[in-house]
Amino acid sequence: MAIYIFTVIISSWIIWIEERISDRNTNLKKWLLFFAILIPAIVAGMRASNIGTDVRTYIAPLQYFANSSDHYNEYINFNGYLYNGQLFSRFEKGYVSLIYLCSRFDKSLFLTFFVSELLILASLIGGLYEFDKINHLSICLGFFIFFTFFYNLSFNLARQCIAMFILLFGFNFLVRKEWIKYICIVLIAMLFHTSAAIGIIFLLIYWFLYDNGGKTSLNLGNFRLSNNDFKVLCITIISLIIIFLPSLLKNIFSSSAAFATYTNYIPDTINLSFQQLAIKLPFLIIILIEWRSMRENPLRYFYLSIAIIDIFLSQFSGQSASASASEFGSRISWYTSIFYIYSVPNALMSDKIKNRRLLLTIFLVLFLIVYWIIFTVILNYNETFPYAFSNNYFR
Repeated sequence: MAIYIFTVIISSWIIWIEERISDRNTNLKKWLLFFAILIPAIVAGMRASNIGTDVRTYIAPLQYFANSSDHYNEYINFNGYLYNGQLFSRFEKGYVSLIYLCSRFDKSLFLTFFVSELLILASLIGGLYEFDKINHLSICLGFFIFFTFFYNLSFNLARQCIAMFILLFGFNFLVRKEWIKYICIVLIAMLFHTSAAIGIIFLLIYWFLYDNGGKTSLNLGNFRLSNNDFKVLCITIISLIIIFLPSLLKNIFSSSAAFATYTNYIPDTINLSFQQLAIKLPFLIIILIEWRSMRENPLRYFYLSIAIIDIFLSQFSGQSASASASEFGSRISWYTSIFYIYSVPNALMSDKIKNRRLLLTIFLVLFLIVYWIIFTVILNYNETFPYAFSNNYFR
């Protein structure tokens, strides 16, 4: 536990200091950011091969195959199986190319672990700083949300986490309405995990919320929903229908060969998960409490829509005839959960009542710490606790 706590404290402290340094000290700020992401990347790189469930599932087998391959073309076009029976061609070209590149310099897993984590952290910190230019937020708090929610997760879901944080970085292009750049980011993310195609859905949601082509409202007697409120309601109803009719979603996924494999992630029936509700509701509550504080921020409607969708998607942890659906079904919700890194710090920063902002920040930090202790330490999700260094460094 000590190595994780040390990493979180030191990196968060460096970010906290960096935020308080004048923008005129550009070089100092860049060096501080570099060390803030370098430390957790090194910790990720030096871990043993049994830290992270998917290391044994595909990372180590891919590394072993890359080490024994002399020609990239033969490697990338291989149609056979890895030593553990996994079909090589099922893995995305971007990720296997990354492993091949790392294997040219290091036959152990260190460089693969290190570069993968560095790519995630660079996308995170780059995204936070770009978003801060659009809507002011606490970068340190966003970084802390990453450490408690996603850092240990990235030791396990390496491919998906790379894709997720590339998408998170790309959200800045979406907000600036640089559509081509955003679509390019989605395509790059899909090179690491095809499920990143969900980024197109984010594009459609954003376009629906902020399209100025027409105004729509709902009037029921004295009750009136504004244009954006009505749109959020529509997104909620559509999400509710799709999520609680998993057979419909399975038919959509199975219609494409690229996404057919993810039908196993969708349960046959939805069983209400109070555990997932307890995890996701605090973020939604903070957004709702700060709703009026964000009245000048049009992104609040996107924040609310994604938070609602996130709660619905988290219910994919229900039962299924396929064991993988109940075990991995809620994985897709991580794509919506990453937006809390932007939305919640931005919402809190919008609050002009300092005491309320302070209390909500303390509540959030305590909640995140409790979450990390329960799910990382006690339940050992992702199999990353206790941390162990690779034997390569201590022989």
